[in-house]
Order: sequence, then C-alpha cells, then structure tokens
Amino acid sequence: MVKELKEIELIVDNEETDLISAMGFVQSPAIRQPLVYFNEKNNYVFANVDSEKGIIVSPALIPEKRIFRYDPFLNEEYYVYFSRETIEKLSQNFIISGYHNNSTEQHIKPISGVHLIYSWIVENQHDPLITKYGYKQIPNGTWAVMYKINNEDIKEKIKSGEINGLSVEAWITEKYDNRSSNDDKLLDEIKKIIEEN
Repeated sequence: MVKELKEIELIVDNEETDLISAMGFVQSPAIRQPLVYFNEKNNYVFANVDSEKGIIVSPALIPEKRIFRYDPFLNEEYYVYFSRETIEKLSQNFIISGYHNNSTEQHIKPISGVHLIYSWIVENQHDPLITKYGYKQIPNGTWAVMYKINNEDIKEKIKSGEINGLSVEAWITEKYDNRSSNDDKLLDEIKKIIEEN
C-alpha cells in the first residue's frame, strides 16, 4: 500500500515576512524545469553551449506543481505547492522589496554578476513569449524570469550542467490542505477537551 503524502499549500499571509529573498542557481531545480541558455546568434539551447550571450530564461514557480520535501527532524515526507495568486504576489514582492538582486549558488554561496532583466507571469501557455524559448505546456500563472549572467564562473557551470535551473529561496507560511486520519483524530480529541472544560 502506497502511503499518501501530506500536501501543504504555501501562502502569503503577511507580505512583509512571506517572501522570496533570493534566487538560487542550482543543479536540480525543485520544479524540474531546466533553464534555457542563449548562444551569441540568439539561438537557445538547454544549458550546453560553446559561445554565449550570457542570458538565461527559466520558469521560477509553477502553480499547483507538487514539490517533494523531506523534514529530517520529523522524519516526514510531504509535498508543497503554490497557487497562481500566491505566485503572482511573490513575483511582484521579489522586485518591490529589492530582493531581485540576491542570487546564490546551490542555495549556499551568494553570487554577484547575475542580474534579473525580465520577469513575467505566463498568461497563455501558447504565447510565443514562453514557447519561443523551447518550453511546452507551461501552465498559465507560471512565473518566468530572464537573467543576464556576467559571472564567468556561473556561465561555465551552466554550460557544464553543474547548474541546470532556478530555485526560489522563500520564507513562507504553510497552510495545510489535507491531514492524515491521525491528525483528524487528534483535532477531534482537542475539540472534545475544550468543549468539556
């Protein structure tokens, strides 16, 4: 019997504290979408070029996409996801708050020479604005970004495949969507105790 994993919606409960603080350039993006890298003739390739303009395009967040997580402290596996509305808020606040200048390598080391030059919400998955970069079946409401890479070390790591995508670094509120039957029983017991007192 396959265990059903808990699903947690990540929401913006407080716009000052629930936000994306940086964009991580990583080897294995949680949304499982590789970035696209441009060569000097404006042709795109999936992160493997000899000569380049230093521009990448990638989805940053995809609505309703289940992202696997593991909590080592609780020894618990679960999924998180973002709604379209939450993604739109996060993408706007990322720029308004000035965090669009923050980038890290593998969520560990801050990096410089990486600049967000375009950010948009995909309103039509057939729109050439996203499909011309080779992305197919990208859901409406996806947050897409374009970065100019002036950091030679990061360029080389993108070309070699050591960096293959983007991953947001976020402080965000968790809203539980479904609970296990044990959680339901616990809540019922708590309600009973409250009602009895």
